[in-house]
Amino acid sequence: MPELPGQGQNNMKMHIALILILTFILTGCGRPAEKPASAVSGGKVIATVNGEPIFDKDLKLSLALRFKDDPSMQVKPSTMSEQIQLIIDERLKLQSKTRENSVIKILK
Repeated sequence: MPELPGQGQNNMKMHIALILILTFILTGCGRPAEKPASAVSGGKVIATVNGEPIFDKDLKLSLALRFKDDPSMQVKPSTMSEQIQLIIDERLKLQSKTRENSVIKILK
């Protein structure tokens, strides 16, 4: 399908805008704050699922992937809560599947 005049430039501008927005989301703006005592090597823990931490970087990555699928998406507090819930649900499913496939041996 032939490109219309200016379509390539608009596509390039969209890609640049996406990269800038994702960079802003992933890095934040300003100087990074000191890590709190609760922070671990994976970043700040924002939730746990059966003792397994969910880090802020997991949320940022999940939001970036969602934004890639829907560039018109706006990040609001409700969006953040929904995304955290989606991550929790996925972790619960994964943990359940892992337990189903686990072999437990009791040694005497």
